[in-house]
Amino acid sequence: MRALLWVVMIGILCLSVSSTAAQEPPAKPQALFSPCINLGNMLEAPNEGEWGVRVEESYLPTIAAAGFKAVRIPVRWSAHAAAEAPYTIDAAFLARVRQVVDWALAAELEVVLNVHHYEEIMTQPQDHVTRLIALWEQIGAHFADYPPTLAFELLNEPNNRLDSTIWNVTYPKLIAAVRQSNPTRTLIIGGAEWNGLYALRRFSMPVERDNLIITFHYYEPFQFTHQGAEWVNGADAWLGQRWGTDDHYSAIARDFTFAAEWSARYGVPLWLGEFGAYEKADLPSRQLYTQAVREAAERNGIGWCYWEFASGFGIYDPVAKQFKPLFEALIPPQ
Repeated sequence: MRALLWVVMIGILCLSVSSTAAQEPPAKPQALFSPCINLGNMLEAPNEGEWGVRVEESYLPTIAAAGFKAVRIPVRWSAHAAAEAPYTIDAAFLARVRQVVDWALAAELEVVLNVHHYEEIMTQPQDHVTRLIALWEQIGAHFADYPPTLAFELLNEPNNRLDSTIWNVTYPKLIAAVRQSNPTRTLIIGGAEWNGLYALRRFSMPVERDNLIITFHYYEPFQFTHQGAEWVNGADAWLGQRWGTDDHYSAIARDFTFAAEWSARYGVPLWLGEFGAYEKADLPSRQLYTQAVREAAERNGIGWCYWEFASGFGIYDPVAKQFKPLFEALIPPQ
């Protein structure tokens, strides 16, 4: 009788454990292409090396070993393609980009390959949309046989005259161009206004959303993150700004709540393609800011890609060949 009682009790306990497990909420899916680092100031310079850094093969296994899952490769294709139809991309440059992509995939990193710094299309979109379509037809065909761990980002930071109205009718043409050769490739697109977060309010979502990720960039407050930036007019006047007040944290929380709600409303994943603070800001503020943005993205299920690896915003010293203290704001020590 006592043995029978134990059997009954064990059965009830097992049923209880099973029921409890069944009621647990499902684990949050892992964000795509995250954690990620931008290979910035390299292939999107007018010519690789002109901005002080080049892609070295050793960087990719170093990035992977450090705990990153993906790299974003910004590329200035527009500087390496013919100005007249059929807008042929320079074969040597295309081979160089392919080499870097191959290095990243060999290091078991996911890759986001984009069109970056196409400056002419921002001021004269009517004259350059056809050329951008042709570029993507060539890029798509060249990488069509690559694994799904390679994604295409159609255009970095539409701005100026390439406003929301024009961009909303332009990007579907780019999708169509890529889909000819890459019917299931993951594509990444963002809104106008420099891929600003709140520009998503004016972004027209496509009906077909399979294999689609929406991106935004986050550099708020801009006068902190870009203080002293040589390419920003008046940025020296912002030098000395610090970050870390309650209001600063509240602003990030508010912005990323908006991002998460927008993502849920449209049923598409969001990806933070760029964030960071320039090296002219004090290091403690940069560390606090970088960690706060990264944690806000992670809390809201948003993948992230820090700007950038080894230049003015960088986390790695290419001369000393070691990571800087800022690195731990992205990949905390275990």
